[in-house]
Amino acid sequence: MPGPDPDPSDHPLLRNLNAPQQEAVRHAHGPLLILAGAGSGKTTVITRRIAWLIEEEGVHPGAILAMTFTNKAAEEMRERVQRLVSVPLAQLWVSTFHSFCTRILRREGDRTPVGRDFVIFDPSDQKSLMKQVLAELHLPEKQFHPRKVLELISDFKNRCLLPEEAREEALDPWTRKVLDAYDLYQKGLRNHRACDFDDLLLHTERLFREPALQTAYGDRFRYILVDEYQDTNRAQYLLVQHLARRHHNLCVVGDEDQSIYGWRGADIRNILDFQKDFPEAVQIKLEQNYRSTQRILDAASSVIANNSQRLGKTLWSDLGHGEAIAFKLAEEGRLEAEWVVQRILDLRHSEPDAKVAVLYRANWQSRQLEEALRAVNLPYRLVGGVKFYERQEVKDLISYLRLVSNPFDLVSFRRCVNAPSRGVGPTTLGKIETAIPEGGTPLEGLAELLRRGELKGRAQREMGKFLDLFHRAARERDALGLAGLVRWVLQESGYLQSLEDEGTLEAEGRIRNLEEFLSAAAESESLGLRLSEFLDRITLAADADQVEESAQLSLMTIHCAKGLEFPHVFVVGMEEEVFPNRQARETPEGLEEERRLFYVAITRAQRHLTLTAARRRRIMGTEMLGMPSRFLREIPPEALQTPIRWGTELYQAGEGVRPGSSFTRASGGAAVASELQRIRGFFDRVRAQPEPESGLAPAAPEPEPRAAAGAWPSGTRVRSPRFGRGLIVASTGSGDGLTYTVRFAEAGEKRILARFGMLEKEG
Repeated sequence: MPGPDPDPSDHPLLRNLNAPQQEAVRHAHGPLLILAGAGSGKTTVITRRIAWLIEEEGVHPGAILAMTFTNKAAEEMRERVQRLVSVPLAQLWVSTFHSFCTRILRREGDRTPVGRDFVIFDPSDQKSLMKQVLAELHLPEKQFHPRKVLELISDFKNRCLLPEEAREEALDPWTRKVLDAYDLYQKGLRNHRACDFDDLLLHTERLFREPALQTAYGDRFRYILVDEYQDTNRAQYLLVQHLARRHHNLCVVGDEDQSIYGWRGADIRNILDFQKDFPEAVQIKLEQNYRSTQRILDAASSVIANNSQRLGKTLWSDLGHGEAIAFKLAEEGRLEAEWVVQRILDLRHSEPDAKVAVLYRANWQSRQLEEALRAVNLPYRLVGGVKFYERQEVKDLISYLRLVSNPFDLVSFRRCVNAPSRGVGPTTLGKIETAIPEGGTPLEGLAELLRRGELKGRAQREMGKFLDLFHRAARERDALGLAGLVRWVLQESGYLQSLEDEGTLEAEGRIRNLEEFLSAAAESESLGLRLSEFLDRITLAADADQVEESAQLSLMTIHCAKGLEFPHVFVVGMEEEVFPNRQARETPEGLEEERRLFYVAITRAQRHLTLTAARRRRIMGTEMLGMPSRFLREIPPEALQTPIRWGTELYQAGEGVRPGSSFTRASGGAAVASELQRIRGFFDRVRAQPEPESGLAPAAPEPEPRAAAGAWPSGTRVRSPRFGRGLIVASTGSGDGLTYTVRFAEAGEKRILARFGMLEKEG
């Protein structure tokens, strides 16, 4: 008599999986959407699904294609699959999108403009080629910065648009000229038999449009699996669609609530519309979280519920209710950093091996944290970035200040003489150094070369201005003060203007780092430090950074933290215009991506989560009153240690703004009153919102667009010496931080700091 059927969950590939995970592993045929919540074990499901197809469904390993986004993730998947089923690594097509496309182009490249023996250009190669293109088209780099042009071309390529196709979108003269550069740039790549990274996707997608190749590779890869599907761009989406069109055995795994790369082309609609593309698709939700306690998950779920672009899931955990989320409101940014460090020190006493992460929205926020950590000699690891005082733009600015402080500093002279570029090559630099008199300074050598008339053309003009810059700095440094000198050097050297002209996301980040450096100078000035003492402090701080390898403490942006987990997490800077960031909050889509980023930050925490904010934060050397982040209001009160009071008393007029304080000196009474009026208005709107019966507070409404305090109103016509005529469409900040968003006829939309932009009002 036959015995009872064996329990399917006893199968080794299904053991220790929950019911939805088992269902996802066993679903062999037809389209499948796996909505994998944070910490839900998706890598385990992906690898066991591949092993199940091979072992239980009899699928040849070479008929399975699995794609993800990083080499590390691909390598981990390959290794885990091989531990589950014994197959040669060479038979497994588990790779990143770009590696897969490279492999296809090496086979089929004769059908493309670059052949199969192409080279891959890195960003440096791309920039060099683009400079040649711009010179040939007589397009000035100030208006058409190579990085900015390449950034736009990358966007076109990631949407699978060739130059002639993109012209349908080119409504303004500047974009049309960029498309001329795009066309010539592609010809240059063909002449070099080269691809850039975006071409790998673009050329492969074009290949798969051919019916014969689409059929051939569709038959070869009968089972396709895509990880992190919410991060795919248009080109990657089309690649997958071409390959899956024949058999529909497509499994995509992702979490729309963790789609945080829209700024680099990821399209959340790819995962949201999956069941429109494949109406027969099965959807499985992985909602059990194996990482965090329930209170942390409740906070994450409550926050993300305010987004409209989502399919929806509810995370739960059997790890217990856990500790409530802590919130600290510090008086100002420096005290916020010091409080976080003290909490970490306290934690180390009770839990010496504690793993801790401090997360922030943008790289510039690391500066005060790094200084506070060095002050107590606490080792740390900076993940995904360069330590603040080691960043290129910061070191460039320091070289100017060192040369002002010490005219004999040849190393600093060599660094700042071409930052920004002044057309000084190694030959000219050698002549300058040869002309330095015995016991003299590099600036004296430069003066001698100019006197003898040995510099010509641009080099003569630029080096004359460079020499004059330091002569004036020597005369004015004492009158300007430390922060004033830093601000003056940024403006007069042309360094800040060169970054604003570049207009790229990278340049924007570098500008924010320089703004933070200016804040550091203002803090040091308030302590009575002179220039030489400030530079000594910076140097000693940098020299103390040699102990990070043994660190159990990690500092990183939230973007870098995706996919990681830590027992103890601090999220700092929970203020409007910091988080959500001031650019992203200008559009509903940008605000939703910021909320997804906060969701990612919350779900990194396993046991303890602490959120911090500051009443005042120094920005561009000026202390500004801040508003609490709207995301704080979206956390349910029961998830917090103590309720956050949402009234004007939280950011009250008298608190932290004492007569004679640095805020009062920097901004003046009128600015204080304006900021307080803005904050009161925010809280008045918050209090006016009805509380639903569930207790979940609705998101604070977007304020009506209006001019920043003391700014020209939207609709004002202005003229810029660099960009021509334009129209102000928005303004943010105040005082030295006042920034206009201006829409120019030729250059498109630009963000311009009022004090540097030299805007003139028309009419």
